[in-house]
Amino acid sequence: MSSIPSEVRGRGVFLVAMQALLFLCVAVTAILPGPTLWQSLPIGLALVVLGAAGMWWTGRSLGRSLTPMPVPNGAGLVAAGPYRRVRHPMYVAVVLVCLGLAVGSGALWCYVTVVVLCVFFDLKARVEERYLMAAYEGYAEYAARTGKFVPGVGRRKLSTG
Repeated sequence: MSSIPSEVRGRGVFLVAMQALLFLCVAVTAILPGPTLWQSLPIGLALVVLGAAGMWWTGRSLGRSLTPMPVPNGAGLVAAGPYRRVRHPMYVAVVLVCLGLAVGSGALWCYVTVVVLCVFFDLKARVEERYLMAAYEGYAEYAARTGKFVPGVGRRKLSTG
């Protein structure tokens, strides 16, 4: 990470810190008393387990490329496993875990925090993709055929000029 410019490293650290803060907010809002929406412990638990399995699979697929930072670590572009279908499966898996907490608790503010986390991951993915485009020659073609968070949805357009 020493070859990463300090401005880029600082932006990455800020995004990781914001991500951690949002995770904390999801956890806290899940246990605080307050207004509730729809609640289902079995469905919430199933979402947490599904998300945790997705995090494991994604982490295993990334191998040495795994990093919380939005800047590639030079270990190579991964387009196998869950990355064959979506560009950011780790974010999807984390959202599933957090959504499971919201569904399990039924807490309105937990649902709201999960929505904020989704918006955050969209913004973080945009930053990350700028770095990936610069780091990996084939990333533009990969992004043009692969969905962002859902297979086939959010593919990037190839620039023609």
